[in-house]
Amino acid sequence: MEEYNGVYRIPCTVNGAKMKFIFDTGASNVCLSKSMAEYLLDNDYISKSDILGIGSSTVADGRIVDHVNIKIKDLEIQGNHLYNVTAVVVESQNAPLLMGQSAIQKLGRIEINGNQLIIKNGTTFGNQQAIDRLFDEASQAFSNKLFAKAVEKYSQLYAMNELSDYGVYLYAYACWMNNEDEKALDLVNSINDYSYFEEKKIDIYRLIGNINRTLHKYWDAANYYELSIKKIQTEKEEWFENFIYMGDCYYYAESYTKAAEKYRTAAKLYAIIKGVDMAYLQRDSKNRLKKKEPSYRNDRIDYTLYQLFDCNHRSGAWTTEGFLFEATAMARAGNKYAGRMCNEAGIDPYLDAWR
Repeated sequence: MEEYNGVYRIPCTVNGAKMKFIFDTGASNVCLSKSMAEYLLDNDYISKSDILGIGSSTVADGRIVDHVNIKIKDLEIQGNHLYNVTAVVVESQNAPLLMGQSAIQKLGRIEINGNQLIIKNGTTFGNQQAIDRLFDEASQAFSNKLFAKAVEKYSQLYAMNELSDYGVYLYAYACWMNNEDEKALDLVNSINDYSYFEEKKIDIYRLIGNINRTLHKYWDAANYYELSIKKIQTEKEEWFENFIYMGDCYYYAESYTKAAEKYRTAAKLYAIIKGVDMAYLQRDSKNRLKKKEPSYRNDRIDYTLYQLFDCNHRSGAWTTEGFLFEATAMARAGNKYAGRMCNEAGIDPYLDAWR
């Protein structure tokens, strides 16, 4: 450690940014000045998703003051990596940088001898065996859909710069499945070249569409679903799903004419896949097939047709009476989406008025 004005400073890196912290065993947390936190944020060493919220603490004179809590993904000390360390940002622009107990406790057993900090039970992940172990744990957690654990393991590998673009894709997917949507978006936005994904037919565009849709960025999401069809997907079954997703995006953006167009395309694709036409699907949706005609109904096509009719009504292409005629017939046939609409509207689908 380096002696400085009667205290010891320890060289380290914060998410890759080189710094020197005062080693302070009496401080509860790692502490950053406001100016240093702004520097880290402005230079992408931390992101908005690392801001944890507002906290409070008691200062020396007994006052309780508010502060901002942030997460440091990787605090590295002489090859020892401390992951997900909580730090406090104090209001003062020139407050000293303190390494407190939120980091020190993660070091394990330590000893201080003059200006030497001796780490006796370090958490070094610099060797290949440890990295391989992290990859195995991340992969196993991902395969078993334990996404919170997968996020934890991938975050360590990401902080160590061990993830390829495909690894970042998996990390982003795990974050999205773990409801960490902003972080997932930050991760996929850090990938600049999609050529690998296009070559291997890995649908990064659908993932980005899903993340944007979850964040209510519907127009962006719809554009990525289009890219999924153009650049990745070759199967009509996958096109069918993407057109439903696009329909949903325009529906929630209240662009009902565009939504109807996408739902209609999805239904036409489904008809092609099954070797029938739209008229057949519509008869099927109302249980009006002939005795020997097979039904191709499932939840996805029930949803698609109901959404199509709803958008036709909302866009003004259909009258209310025309929509109710179709919707109540679908409800009588067991379409749960049409049935839900009838329940919410207080409509009995069996009344003669809607036959």
